[in-house]
Amino acid sequence: MNILILLILQPCLMIQLLDGLIVVEYQFVDYNNIQFALTCKTQFWCLIGFGSTYSNADIIRMSNVNGVLKIEDTLEQNKISFTSPTVDAQQDIYVLDALINDTYIYSSFLKSTNSDDPTDELIDSYNNVEMFYAINEKSIDFDTYTQFGRFQLQTYQCHYTCATCYGPFAYQCTMCNDNNIQVLNGQCNSNYYNNVTELLNKQILIKDEFILEWEYDKNDNIILQIEIFSCDWFGLGFNNDKMENTDMVLITIETVTINNDKGYYVQIDDMFGTQNTAPLSDTQLFGTQDWILDGFTFNNITDLFVIRVHRKLVTSDKYDFDFSQKKDTLSIYAFGLNGQQYHSANRGAFQFELSKNNQSYQEDYWDKLVRNGHIILMLLFWSFISDIGIFYGRQLKSYPKYVRVHGMIFLFLSIVTYFFVFGMISQEQRKIQQLGYQETKIILHFILGVVILLIMTMQIFLGLLARNNLESNNGTYLIYKVKYIHKYLGYLLYIITKIQVVIGITIYDSSYIGLFIIYYVLLFLIKFTIEMLYYYQVSAISRKRIKYSQIEQDQQTLYESIIEKLNTGTPYQEMIEDYPKITYIILREAVYDVSDFNHPGGQYIFRKIKGREVGRYFYGSYPIKDTKLHKHSQFAINYIETRYLGDFKNESCPILYTVSDYKKPSHVWTLQEVKSMGTNVSLFKFINQDFKVNQTIQGVQWFGRYFYIKPYGIGIDFQERPYTVVSCLSEMNIKYRYELIEYFKSKDWTKPLPQMPQLSNILQFVIKKYNGQKNLSKFIHTASHKRFEITGPYGFGLELDDHSAGVHYVFCQGTGVLPFLDLCDYLLRKALFSIMYQDGLPIQQQYNSLDKFKLILCVSSKTQILGYPILQDLEYLSGQYNLNLFEFHITKLHYTKRDIQDRLKYQAAKVYVCGFQQFEDDLIELLQQCGVDSRYIVQI
Repeated sequence: MNILILLILQPCLMIQLLDGLIVVEYQFVDYNNIQFALTCKTQFWCLIGFGSTYSNADIIRMSNVNGVLKIEDTLEQNKISFTSPTVDAQQDIYVLDALINDTYIYSSFLKSTNSDDPTDELIDSYNNVEMFYAINEKSIDFDTYTQFGRFQLQTYQCHYTCATCYGPFAYQCTMCNDNNIQVLNGQCNSNYYNNVTELLNKQILIKDEFILEWEYDKNDNIILQIEIFSCDWFGLGFNNDKMENTDMVLITIETVTINNDKGYYVQIDDMFGTQNTAPLSDTQLFGTQDWILDGFTFNNITDLFVIRVHRKLVTSDKYDFDFSQKKDTLSIYAFGLNGQQYHSANRGAFQFELSKNNQSYQEDYWDKLVRNGHIILMLLFWSFISDIGIFYGRQLKSYPKYVRVHGMIFLFLSIVTYFFVFGMISQEQRKIQQLGYQETKIILHFILGVVILLIMTMQIFLGLLARNNLESNNGTYLIYKVKYIHKYLGYLLYIITKIQVVIGITIYDSSYIGLFIIYYVLLFLIKFTIEMLYYYQVSAISRKRIKYSQIEQDQQTLYESIIEKLNTGTPYQEMIEDYPKITYIILREAVYDVSDFNHPGGQYIFRKIKGREVGRYFYGSYPIKDTKLHKHSQFAINYIETRYLGDFKNESCPILYTVSDYKKPSHVWTLQEVKSMGTNVSLFKFINQDFKVNQTIQGVQWFGRYFYIKPYGIGIDFQERPYTVVSCLSEMNIKYRYELIEYFKSKDWTKPLPQMPQLSNILQFVIKKYNGQKNLSKFIHTASHKRFEITGPYGFGLELDDHSAGVHYVFCQGTGVLPFLDLCDYLLRKALFSIMYQDGLPIQQQYNSLDKFKLILCVSSKTQILGYPILQDLEYLSGQYNLNLFEFHITKLHYTKRDIQDRLKYQAAKVYVCGFQQFEDDLIELLQQCGVDSRYIVQI
């Protein structure tokens, strides 16, 4: 015998004794030799013996004698009890390997099966061998042992189709059981169930792993037919969800060569799992081999084996499951690939539907509907329709009902998803209960499915909350937090569902993966293109007059009535009361109807800006209370242009005049001069030859009107901001005011009155510098840029007319006093002429407006107050001559409710608020707490 070959052989059968205290591994090398590997968890000695009695027992003992491992062929001759055996004179074992460590002693050796030594046991390779073992864990004393027991050594028998053989396998047959049966490719070519045909009951367990068919025959046998892809072994367990205490059938597939032709050998073993480790054969446990191979086929093209086995429904073996119960039972399976003995993730559990007997198996209609619906609809919804819903929610915000469309798409998608997902969960309960046995992709598919259901449920709740808040006029800014959560959970859900679809495709049919990769690449490119267009903003569409024919008023359309009243100076509050159901806004000079539009920030925003000029908010230069700065996209501009009603011409505000009626004026102004007026505050003079600026306008409607300013030029990205006209601080007006006061002091009415300044081509603004990234005021102060686009005037200003009366309060902070300086300058001139007229001035100039008007100005400032000489002179004249025209208070920076109550001594006709956003927000809240109607509070 070639010893080199023997050394590389590994015993293929293993018996663990005493929970692994002794491990016996063995293999029949040929008819003359058996190889053993003996491992004992001791530092002293252990042995195995052949025979059912101690008398004349052939024993192989392994012992550690002073650090030397001895493997000896011995004989026990005591008939009464076990004593130290006697070493044979003739040693008939051949030691291959030996090892001692701190825990085990180990040896591998060959033993002859038919030794000529009369003291050696003859081993019949066709019959099981009775054996015993002993071990001493405490000392080297050979006369005592700590553990003793018996076991059985399973030898091989001829395959059941063989009459004689030279090995246990079918291809080792030398003669078949029936003289009419011939050996064909190593197998007897005819037997009880030779034909591999379709059986009555069929169950597709895992499409990519195996198909199980079964039926009962008239001889009380159960027939199993298993279709599997090529593998090394396949195991099937019955009536349990784990390996412990489970009856199993093990199919081993080996590649063999017979007469130079490649073939396959299929061996069937009746196994039993004693614990969650490798199972033992029934014969190792002193049971019987009951499963019988009936036949098999192999398809070289599809790489599929179809293997048929049978067994009695009820056997006498206690390790066999009773199939006569004919009830559904939970079963397990596992298989090994590429020479691996451990199944790794190749395992699973399923419901074995034994009750489906003697009837053609057809998948239940409901199960088929749920399964197909789950595959088709989940693929369609989460690979395509979800992208449409997201497109509506993100890119089509200008669509009037985008919130509802977005919500309805995902609500419908969610309901259908719930239906088919829970339907699949109901169908696959057993598989889910045994999730740990499933393939990795199935486990991941289930986990992601649960995550998707949880996120989807949260999204429905958040979406409904957001929608109700967005569409309600009484909504709050808190919706922004809900929207952000909803938005980012949506992104997460989108990514997870795309991954889930890919995993689902690999489970269903991995051949489609390439197609879906192409689809997802195209989808990504489309979404990227749309996102870029949305981000970089396509060009604006032309303005389009809205058509509205359903509501008429006095033979004119409702919209024409709105435009007419706006241009005839109808007060703001009256407009709001006359058109309660129409939400119109003004952007620069254009009027738009947004009544049927769902604002992405919430309908409550329209409640705050209805009827107002909204450029400061629209262009992102100023936030609405409790909201963040937001510059609207070109898509929003495109939409709002489709809601155009007409122009608010601001004809009551003749600040600018065009020089020529034949030439379209350019709104590009050149910065001519910057004059400091204190810390971080400067007066900016802009010049444009296409316009004339009226320096002293008659009337009061123009007070507080503003212009939009932004740098002119390519690549300069600043949000245009509104700045109020402050004509009284121009050099011409300062000079005129000084001359008028001197004229008043002289009391000589015979002198001609000082001449009011009229027109110039200079437009002036007082601007305070604020630090911040891309801050326009900082840019104007620090940059050398000279050209700016200035358009206006816009807005309703202080919302005054010639007949405005009552007490008007102003609460302002810092540069917030600027919008009111022209009004104070007007009141100063009105006071001067009123006093001079009473004192005999023959002609009173046109200061008959605001006859019953009083202004109470409260300025909170740490620094020098802009226009302070005007305020000081006006306060002096009003008090000295009992004009009841003006009160001036310099207050602390932070107001309390008590401070407001102390100031509001009179019934307020209007309360103006101007300052930093937080200042305005706090003050408005205090005013409302003090009982001031929000309709009379005006933010400037």
